[in-house]
Amino acid sequence: MFKVHTALFVVSAAAVLACAGLFVPVLADTGPERAEPVAAGARPSPTTTAPSTREGPGQQHCLIGSWQVVTEQLMFKFYTDVDPLPFTSTGGLRYYEFRPDGTAIERNVNFTMVGSYRGNELRYVRNGERTFTWSATDKTITYHTLPATSLVSDYYDQRGRLDPGTELPNPNFNETDDIACSPTQTIESTTRESRYSAMWTRTADYGVYG
Repeated sequence: MFKVHTALFVVSAAAVLACAGLFVPVLADTGPERAEPVAAGARPSPTTTAPSTREGPGQQHCLIGSWQVVTEQLMFKFYTDVDPLPFTSTGGLRYYEFRPDGTAIERNVNFTMVGSYRGNELRYVRNGERTFTWSATDKTITYHTLPATSLVSDYYDQRGRLDPGTELPNPNFNETDDIACSPTQTIESTTRESRYSAMWTRTADYGVYG
């Protein structure tokens, strides 16, 4: 849900890394590609060291209600000098509330994605809440703005915890993903480079499917 959210680097710091033989670190640019992690600080690879006033989606739309992510996969560029790597959800909670007025909330509690590089485990862990606006058809969902967020992502490799990433609101955010929604289950996916896909199950926490 919602696949998504560049930090600036000090030139002298980059020079120090270069002298130490380190690759220039990656910056994860996200918003949702809702599924991708938040922009973070330096992460060199270990090889070298305002709400929208649009009309809502309509009272009867299948997505209205609350959902919990069951599985999630994506390709994510964890290191600048390494191609995107596959990550899969392994634990924690990601939860959505889609409301008929066209607003939605995403909540993350230790939501963990795990990948690997050269036999070493990579993790990013998301915590926090985001508010966004949305509209949908029977086959797509569009996220229009990200007016509020407290989302923080922590990154880990074999060296331990790396620099965390903090997301900022983005009133210009716009993204469309594919969906297949039923009364009890939704599949969200994209053909973009991240190859994001996720399955959600409906909960009874908010609203009633019409």
